[in-house]
Amino acid sequence: MWFITFIFANLIGRPARSLLTLSGIAIAVAAVVSLLGVVRGFEASLLQLYQGRGIDVIVQQAGRLQMTSSVLPENLAEQVANIEGVAAVYPALIEVLSLLEDDLMGVVVQGWPPGSEPINRLELVSGTRFTDPQARQVIVGAKLAKAMALDVGDTTELIEGEPLEVVGIFDSSNVFDNGSMFAPLATLQQLMFRSGEVTMFAVVGEDRHPESLRALAQRIKQHDRSLEAEVAEDVAERSSEIRVARSFAWLTSAIAVLIGSVGMLNTMMMAVFERTREIAMLRALGWRRRRVMTLILGESTVLCLVGAMVGIAAGVLLVRLLSQVPAA
Repeated sequence: MWFITFIFANLIGRPARSLLTLSGIAIAVAAVVSLLGVVRGFEASLLQLYQGRGIDVIVQQAGRLQMTSSVLPENLAEQVANIEGVAAVYPALIEVLSLLEDDLMGVVVQGWPPGSEPINRLELVSGTRFTDPQARQVIVGAKLAKAMALDVGDTTELIEGEPLEVVGIFDSSNVFDNGSMFAPLATLQQLMFRSGEVTMFAVVGEDRHPESLRALAQRIKQHDRSLEAEVAEDVAERSSEIRVARSFAWLTSAIAVLIGSVGMLNTMMMAVFERTREIAMLRALGWRRRRVMTLILGESTVLCLVGAMVGIAAGVLLVRLLSQVPAA
């Protein structure tokens, strides 16, 4: 009889205990995979959000923890545009709203000037882009349009009694874009009672080399100390939301792994205590202590490996299922 058959025979001979232990490990691994996977996807999507729109440098109010809390005067765009190395500046207003009638929380609504680079880069699947700065129109992401049952020609309300016409629906591989809507900047300013205010300036550099863009960001900050300028690829890494999500994911994962480890330790201790006679018999037959320890550790290794594979598969499946939920 092969040595490994002893390992599988002991595990199969106690199915309830083996399954409970395997489940505990699988849940711990699934928690790690799913949580860290969501954070990595969150970070990658945030980076792609800006780079996919042709934005090189993000300018917002200094000292603000979140971009949505930034408040800047729209006319400041002229000063930023005159800084050396700036090719174009696009003011934007970003609001996060709750559409209670559609049971949607945290819907991102972005206001951009018609004809700006982020609007021109939207891949429309139906309809057109808005061209009138004062138009009561929106372009809706495909995921959001599906969740709200919207189509081109329909109307929606961000504020009760203020209907907006859906003139276009776009599709994007980016989860943030696909779950958001775009409106003319002036229209969103009026609806949000923020006339003349913007959240950020999207800057396009003349020289798009990373070092040149970081130098441009420094010049913008030196021009006005009330401004915070960062290269788009650094925004995702330094985002407060990303940092909080990453810390939460690692903390929760560490707790899950600890619980799984304690469960494994408890199972192995019970395996030893319940098999005192069996171990004594093996010792009487000439098994050395090292061989007995290898048997016990081999069982735990098999449980860990199988539990890890099941947990990885469950974690990936969980993330994929969650990504199909409109609210997520």
